[in-house]
Amino acid sequence: MVLAAVGALALLVGLIVGGTAPASAATVTGPIANVAGGCMENANNATTTNNAQWLNYCGTNAGQQWSRWSDGTIRVQGRCIDTLGGATGNGTRVVLVVCSTTSTSQKWTIQASGVVQNQKSRTCLGPQNNRIAARVVITIATCVNTNAQKWRVPALSTPGTTTTVPPTTTTTVPPVTTTTTVPPVTTTTTTVPPVTTTTTTVPPVTTTTTVPPVTTTTTAPPTTTTTTSTSLPPQTTQTWDSNFTSSGFGRFDDTPWNNVGASAPVIVNSPVTSGARAAQFTMPGGGTRTEIVPTTASFTEGQDRWFKFSFFLPTDFPTQVNTWQLLTQWKNDGTGSPPLELSVRDGNLNLSGGWGHPTGPKLFGQVLGPAVTGQRTDLVVHIFFSRDPAKGVVDIWNNGAPVLSGYKPAGGTLYPTSSGTASVGSYWKMGIYRDSAITLPARYTIESARIGNTRATVGG
Repeated sequence: MVLAAVGALALLVGLIVGGTAPASAATVTGPIANVAGGCMENANNATTTNNAQWLNYCGTNAGQQWSRWSDGTIRVQGRCIDTLGGATGNGTRVVLVVCSTTSTSQKWTIQASGVVQNQKSRTCLGPQNNRIAARVVITIATCVNTNAQKWRVPALSTPGTTTTVPPTTTTTVPPVTTTTTVPPVTTTTTTVPPVTTTTTTVPPVTTTTTVPPVTTTTTAPPTTTTTTSTSLPPQTTQTWDSNFTSSGFGRFDDTPWNNVGASAPVIVNSPVTSGARAAQFTMPGGGTRTEIVPTTASFTEGQDRWFKFSFFLPTDFPTQVNTWQLLTQWKNDGTGSPPLELSVRDGNLNLSGGWGHPTGPKLFGQVLGPAVTGQRTDLVVHIFFSRDPAKGVVDIWNNGAPVLSGYKPAGGTLYPTSSGTASVGSYWKMGIYRDSAITLPARYTIESARIGNTRATVGG
C-alpha cells in the first residue's frame, strides 16, 4: 500500500513537472489594431532607445508583431514600450526602450472596453489627438470613449511560468515513508485533476492566436473593410500646411523623427520673409540625415496631389557635390530608396529616383534648373501616384515657370511590393539626407510646405 502510494505520488510529481513545461514557450505575437483604423507600429522597425511608435497601415513587418506579457509589458522586437522618460502628462509620446522589471510606466492594463491604460499615469494609449492617419505618433492621453483609443490586441503570453514548479518537488515525499501519512497521499491524488486542468490552459494560449483575423481582414470582402482595422480611412480631400510661424513643428509626426549624424532641426526666423518662422536643418561633414514628416495621410494608388515646397539655400550651401544630396523625398512605405526625390548636385536642382524599385533599379534624373543660393526657391509639384509607369505622372514649376511636364518615371511614382501587389502608400519627408562621404557641412531652411488636391489649394 505504501509502495502504491509512493508510486502514485511519483506519478503526481511527474505530471506536475511534465505538465507545466510547455507553458514556458507560450508567447503569442500579433498586431495591435486600432478599432478606428490602422495598426500600432514600431517606427521603421528600429530598435534604438526612444524610437517612436506610430499608427500605420496594418502589415506583417517585425515592427507590428506585438506580444503582451503577464508582467504588464507590451513588447516588440525584444523591447518594451514606455512613455518618454517615464512621463505621465497628456500628449507624452510612447517610445521603445529596454524592458525593466521595476518601471510602472512600462506596464499596461487592457480594459474590457478595449482601451490600453498605462498603470503609472492612468491615461490611455492612442494616436496623437486621436487622429487616424498614417505615421501619426502614439501618445498617452486622458481616457475617453472614442474608437481611436480602443485596440484589438494579441492574447496574453505566459513566458516563464515554470518558476512556480520547484515548490511541488519531491521534498514532499518524506512524509510518505510513515504509514500515517498514507491516507493523505491517497487523498492528494485528487489534486491530479487540477494539474491536468492547468495543462489545459496551454491550448487556450495557442488557440487565442486567433488574432490573425485582425490581419487577415485585409482579404475580407470590401463590404466589411469599412469597419475593420486593416486600413486607414481614405482621404478624397487632402490639405495640409506646415505653418511654421504659428505651429512650429506641431504639424509634423515627431520632432525630430529621424537624425543620423546630425542635430535635430530647429525653428528660426525666416531669412527671407520678415516676421515669419522657418525650419532650419544643419548637417556636419560626414553626417547623413536630419528629416521630418508631415502629419497627414499617405499617398496611394490613383491619388492626384499637389505640393508647394519653398526653401532657402544660403550662399555656402555645397551645390557642387557629385553624389546624392536630397532636400526632400516622396518615400514609399518600408525600406529602400524613394520613387521620387529632389536633390542638389553638380550645381543643379534635380528630380531623380528609381534606385529602390523592387524589380531592380529604374533610375532617372531630370534637371529642374540651377541650384540657386541666397534667395528663396518656390517649387510647385504635381504628382499622380501610381505604380504603373504608364499612369504615374510628375509636373513641376520652378518659381512659376514650367520645368517638367507630363514626366513618367520608369518605375512609376509608387513602388509595387516584391510580390507585385500595390504598395500601401508613399509619404513626404523633408530635410537633408545625403551621402556620408560628403565632407562639407550644409544648412538650409524650409520656408513653407503645403499639400492639396488642386494647384489653387497650395497657392501655386
